[in-house]
Amino acid sequence: MLCEPSDTGRLEAQYEQLRSQVQGLQQEIDAHYEASFSSLEVSTGSTAADAPAAPESFPALSEAGFFSLGRTRPDAIKALLRTKEKQDPKGWKAFQQQVNTLKLQRTRTQNELEEVQGALFSATQQLEAEIDDEAGLDPRDAALPGMNDSSSGCKIVLISGFESFNVQLYTKAAKDVAARCPGASIKVFSDRDLGPKRAQIEAALDGADVFFGSLLFDFDQVEWLRARISAIPVRLVFESALELMGTTQIGTFQMDPSGKSKGPPPAVKKVLGMFGSGREEDRMVGYLSFLKIGPKLLRFLPGKKAKDLRNWLTIYSYWNQGGQENVATMLLYLIDQYLMPTGQAPKAVQETPPIGCLHPQHDGYFGTPKEYMAWYEKHGPLRKRSDAPRVGVLLYRKHVITQQPYIAQLIETMEADGVLPIPIFINGIEAHTVVRDQLTSQHEQELVRLGKPGPSSSLRKDAVLVDTVVSTIGFPLVGGPAGTMEGGRQADVAKAILEAKQVPYIVAAPLLIQDMASWMKDGIAGLQSVVLYSLPELDGAIDTVPLGGLVGDSIYLVPERCHRLARRIRQWTRLRRTPAKDRKVALLLYGFPPGVGATGTAALLNVPKSLGAMLTALRDAGYDLGDAGKAGKVDGEALVTALKMQEEQRAIMEGPDGIERRGAGPAEEDGVRATAAGVTSKQLKEALTYPSDWGPTDWGPIPFLPEPDILVNNMENSWGDLDSYRGICTSASGESVVSGLQLGNVWIGVQPALGLEGDPMRLLFQRDLTPHPQYAAFYTWLQHTYKADAVLHFGMHGTVEWLPGAPLGNSGFSWSDVLLGDMPNIYVYACNNPSETIVAKRRGYGTIISHNVPPYGRAGLYKQLAELKNVVSDYRENPKHNAALKGPIIELLAAAGLEQDCPFRNADGAPHQLSPEAAEGVADETFAAYASELNTYLQVMLPITLQHLLQNIILVLHQLS
Repeated sequence: MLCEPSDTGRLEAQYEQLRSQVQGLQQEIDAHYEASFSSLEVSTGSTAADAPAAPESFPALSEAGFFSLGRTRPDAIKALLRTKEKQDPKGWKAFQQQVNTLKLQRTRTQNELEEVQGALFSATQQLEAEIDDEAGLDPRDAALPGMNDSSSGCKIVLISGFESFNVQLYTKAAKDVAARCPGASIKVFSDRDLGPKRAQIEAALDGADVFFGSLLFDFDQVEWLRARISAIPVRLVFESALELMGTTQIGTFQMDPSGKSKGPPPAVKKVLGMFGSGREEDRMVGYLSFLKIGPKLLRFLPGKKAKDLRNWLTIYSYWNQGGQENVATMLLYLIDQYLMPTGQAPKAVQETPPIGCLHPQHDGYFGTPKEYMAWYEKHGPLRKRSDAPRVGVLLYRKHVITQQPYIAQLIETMEADGVLPIPIFINGIEAHTVVRDQLTSQHEQELVRLGKPGPSSSLRKDAVLVDTVVSTIGFPLVGGPAGTMEGGRQADVAKAILEAKQVPYIVAAPLLIQDMASWMKDGIAGLQSVVLYSLPELDGAIDTVPLGGLVGDSIYLVPERCHRLARRIRQWTRLRRTPAKDRKVALLLYGFPPGVGATGTAALLNVPKSLGAMLTALRDAGYDLGDAGKAGKVDGEALVTALKMQEEQRAIMEGPDGIERRGAGPAEEDGVRATAAGVTSKQLKEALTYPSDWGPTDWGPIPFLPEPDILVNNMENSWGDLDSYRGICTSASGESVVSGLQLGNVWIGVQPALGLEGDPMRLLFQRDLTPHPQYAAFYTWLQHTYKADAVLHFGMHGTVEWLPGAPLGNSGFSWSDVLLGDMPNIYVYACNNPSETIVAKRRGYGTIISHNVPPYGRAGLYKQLAELKNVVSDYRENPKHNAALKGPIIELLAAAGLEQDCPFRNADGAPHQLSPEAAEGVADETFAAYASELNTYLQVMLPITLQHLLQNIILVLHQLS
């Protein structure tokens, strides 16, 4: 025998000894906390009545109690530390030295304990196998219901979902296992095969012994699979839709078959309390910690049910750690435990840290962002660039384990664009803990200094400063893929974390569900759009940039998109770092539909008054508005009037000089200056042309290689040669005129008209069109000549987000992306239109600032009808007493034009046009009956008149389109 019972006995004794040592060290640490703080009385502030608060004490304060108090009462902890240091400086110093020493001892002992647990688990498994061999027993003799005869081999079907990049790895592992274990048949598919290869998959599932699925979320696919795997004896589903995970069964262990369980299996829940911080949002992180140590702990629980649970956890550990060798060992372990003997002892799990940092120029991983930055400040490519924005980049750990090439490419591209990345790999569910505890910002540090830490109560002392957080994972910030089924459930937690940081949170990732070709052809859709847009937006993500996608089962980047991401990050950082007085802001109003006096209007917003209020607020916040508004509020009406003056065609034909000569009208009294610029066709072409040396390296494996002047060619196909173009807002010399008003560092302009003259909506529905030259010139002038630090679209709604391009998922050929470029876009939008708000946010990179809508009042009847209704009501109160009102009723009926709609009828029922004089001779009872009919008719007139109004609006819109 290779393993003696004495070996396990020795390891068990060693385990108990180490466990006792850990408990003893913990008791000593708790005793120091209690001795140092429990006797103190502290005052944490004043009462509401400004009287001193009563002193408080915190008896029996252990280490856990101390940190729990820190989360709920940071003021109390601060007071305790201050009081201890002041009253007993020597004792305070001794406490720190003694506790730090004990904690180091505890950490070392815990590490030894984990090592002994692993060795004990392996030794016990080996001993059990040897005892069975000697007794001639085979644990597989009690075959699972529905299991095939092991003598004829075994059949396993594996379907990989949101990790199709691993299909090749799984296929290699399957071939390796088949070679090492003859008789094992392992079929590997991806979720994308559930369409074209559905019949093949169904045939493979028929009669299978094991189904293995991972990261499967699509509802239709999940329902189809549930119906076809129910008879398979062993079902293992990891990190997928709850409905599919609920089918998991291995031996006597099974999850909730209803798929309604809101957490891990009950047996796991019992010991989960030992792990994690205790916060609701951190439970899944504790779950991962448990999965690492769970198999070792469950080794001490008797019975087959515990063994099956332990096996499930062991299989999960192999899968979670990833890599070809781990996957092969996982399959061999599963076969050996439940299907047929393999004759091979399972190898230990090859572990990668659950969280860490990496860099292409460093061999290995860093434990924390702090360690990474210590290395980077000595060896990193941007170590001498103090102005480089620091960006926390969350990476999917499985991509790191499988050494996906795009990770190094993304890091190096960001550095080439002057952005310093801090790449942090995670499993996916710990994103919020990393952002909350290990990344910080100047704003959050100020909150901590003021004693208002919020979620940063768990902020680590070694947290590193960042200017932006970028997630390449998508999904919700809290829970990651595991938080998908209840999107938004933890959005408040994510919101609190991000509010404390006050830095942009951007989701930018390669597509892992959709391939590159479909993105370029039809945009991002389906589940991919949910992962990349919908779920992160609930947390507050902005400026989503798809970075690449799948080609086959491999992940590729589009470097041009990576450049866009890096430059937008740089602009957001520049905006924050630039003092308010030096920030250049472009504020855009609308004039739609053109030519009908609509300049300075927006739906549900009083633009002139709101504009004045906005400019006043900017001035009060320190922005440079020149002399405008120094005497009081800025006059929004005067500004709109000045902008309308610039629409005069004669002034446009004269070019920039013609605009500026006409001035700003009444707004000049407030120090406002009319300004204009001319953009030549040469300047426009240069702005719309990509570098001439760009090739496959810059565009990646998109379905076609674009020419550098692809945008210019498209525009000339729609509008003719740019050098000879004379059209919308062009001067006599052919320049595109860009005009506006200058108030210090704030520029106000009117967004150009959209589409064709007389057909302003055509561009929305004709995909092969481009914006007209002056439209493009307007935005490229803002980017490259005026160099706006930010652009503010004022009201609902503009048109730049509706320009031709991908419906969702901007590419380098989407006109909204091209024209907005790298400028941060703040968009003021009515809160009652979420569907179009989303378009502005996604296609127009809009950071949405919602405003409420004005209150509505009941429109009622127009004047003649209102008077008629009142007189009829008065008459009907007492027809005999009010008989004198018969004549006025008929007069008002005629004035309202309703004598034909509601005619008076003779005794024989024939209509009769009644004059006011004749009405006085009508019998009271007869006229009262007629008045009753009139009243009924008027009761239904209110909704009819409102419907008539809406029909007219729709008719006008139809005519305009």
